[in-house]
Amino acid sequence: MRKRSSPGLLVGLSTLAVALAGLVTLEAMHRRQARHALEDRLRLAVGVLAQYAPALFALPSEPADAEIRRWAAASGLRITLIASDGGVHADSWTLPGLLPRLENHLQRPEVVAARRGEVGVARRRSVTTDRPTTYVARLVGPIEHHPGFLRLAQEDARRSWPWGGMLVAMLVALAAGWLAERWAMRYHRAAAGHLRLWTELPADAELEAIAEEADRSFRATREELTREVDATRAALERVAEGVVLLDREGVVRFANVPAAHLLGDGLAAGHPLVEAVRVPEVLSAVQETLARGGVRHTSVTFPAGMELAVRVCALEHPELAVAVVLRDVREERQLERARRALVADLAHELRTPLTVLAGLAEELGEIGAGAGLAATLTRQVAKLRVFAEELEELARIESGQLRLHPEDVDAATIARQVLADLRDSAESAGVTLAAEGEPAALHADPVRFAQILSNLVDNGIRYNRRGGHVTVRTEPSEGGVRIEVEDNGVGIPATEIGLVFQRFYRVRRRAESEGGSGLGLAIVKHLVRALGGTVSLTSREGEGTLVTLLLPGAGPTL
Repeated sequence: MRKRSSPGLLVGLSTLAVALAGLVTLEAMHRRQARHALEDRLRLAVGVLAQYAPALFALPSEPADAEIRRWAAASGLRITLIASDGGVHADSWTLPGLLPRLENHLQRPEVVAARRGEVGVARRRSVTTDRPTTYVARLVGPIEHHPGFLRLAQEDARRSWPWGGMLVAMLVALAAGWLAERWAMRYHRAAAGHLRLWTELPADAELEAIAEEADRSFRATREELTREVDATRAALERVAEGVVLLDREGVVRFANVPAAHLLGDGLAAGHPLVEAVRVPEVLSAVQETLARGGVRHTSVTFPAGMELAVRVCALEHPELAVAVVLRDVREERQLERARRALVADLAHELRTPLTVLAGLAEELGEIGAGAGLAATLTRQVAKLRVFAEELEELARIESGQLRLHPEDVDAATIARQVLADLRDSAESAGVTLAAEGEPAALHADPVRFAQILSNLVDNGIRYNRRGGHVTVRTEPSEGGVRIEVEDNGVGIPATEIGLVFQRFYRVRRRAESEGGSGLGLAIVKHLVRALGGTVSLTSREGEGTLVTLLLPGAGPTL
């Protein structure tokens, strides 16, 4: 007789089957839910992290790897940076040294979908871990110019019961959100700190408000700078001189119309100066200024007769390095040559009538006719003769016919000799002469140097007052000799100081009384230049005048 199954057993089995079926169903539902939840979590995480990924592609593999490992440690995900060509730039599960061994990821399903601008999702067994893994990939940056892809991956949970996986997913999402929030706040604070310098908003203002205010400030500043640049360009276009501005590479950044007219129509912004200009003097001065800075002057004479005066100077500017200023001096040179010829002719033509007048004055004196008239005529002839000699002297200096015979001499010794020669003239005017300073080795023509000092001391005596003094000081200076001629005479008005070295110029107040020809200081200036030195003058009306000479020193054998 067949034994019947116990209802309790059937019920137990049924209950077990139902329980097992329920468990299986629940497990399947759990797995589907887990996969959907995992995909959603990975989508969320990849969306949050994608905005920070572009900066990592600019880093080498090792720094990028270190950064994504921190991300992976915080999120529990596998994070992979895939370059646009499919190569792995960094991977949180792979050492940087092993990255070149990984196969190309460009044809992975999730990457293929990401290339179309989608969020690619794929599930397969990982080649690295040999476990079922869900992958989510997203394009980083715009489609046209993207650096690559960000891919997140998560293995299936080892436990069959879904609640642990859900808890892990929740914890991962919270960690990723917390990490993203911290990164966002850090970048927001940094951006606000930089932008706040351009605004007057309070420190607790929102970043959006700070950005809007800074944007308005930037726009206003840019418009103001644009107006200034336009005004400068317009002004430079209107000047008669040619102006060329160059950067540190010798590339033309600006050239006005006169510059193009003087150097050639090929001169244009954006092209190297050496390609547009074939003038060696200009190119050499520009190269020296680019290399050493400072200011350089040169001149250029073209076969057609055009003469250019060129000034090249270094600029303290973040973009511009050199300015070239060109001036056509043909008319000035022609006028200068005509003036020099006139001065030379005038000096020559004065000789004959002065000789006749001198002879006439001497004859009148001998016969005793008109003694007063003869004396006056003699004085005036002597004065005109000095004027003619000074004209001849100036003409020789300016025409380059002056012959110098430089030698090593002591400036102090020559100064004492000059003062001794003028002692009688000074005593007659009630002026005291003095020499101060120490011996100073000078390399110059002693006759011309004595002439320079004589002119300066004579001026100090002539334009002084009784009881006044004239002092000559000599001292060595760096690379040469410094000579000062100082008096406490009537001085020169401030408005006329810049004119006293011009030929024939006499200070108006002095012109009413007997004075010189107005050539003395012009001769001094040209002689000092011929000796390789410089001259400067300072004066205060009613207090006196100081003339300073800087001349080359003698060699070490003096």
